[in-house]
Amino acid sequence: MVKTFNTMYFETLRTEARPDAPVDERLTLFLAGDDAAAKGTVADLIEAIGFAPLDVGSLAESTVVEPGSPIYNDPMPLPETRAALEELHDSGATGGG
Repeated sequence: MVKTFNTMYFETLRTEARPDAPVDERLTLFLAGDDAAAKGTVADLIEAIGFAPLDVGSLAESTVVEPGSPIYNDPMPLPETRAALEELHDSGATGGG
């Protein structure tokens, strides 16, 4: 099982896909899971539909992208999302580290 597609508003998913844009210019879709092969398949799907995949770790670590998180449902291009996630990790807000 891979968790994805639940951190972005459906209208954003419908209207903001950019399959022809470089990955760093696309909005980020998070994914989390406990199976590396399954996450690879889902990451490929995310790229194919026009978003940038960002693996946040295991299912247990996916709380960083759930409601209440500062980055939940805040569409950002991949470089901004990486920076925001790193800031969360640095602050200890993710429970990871």
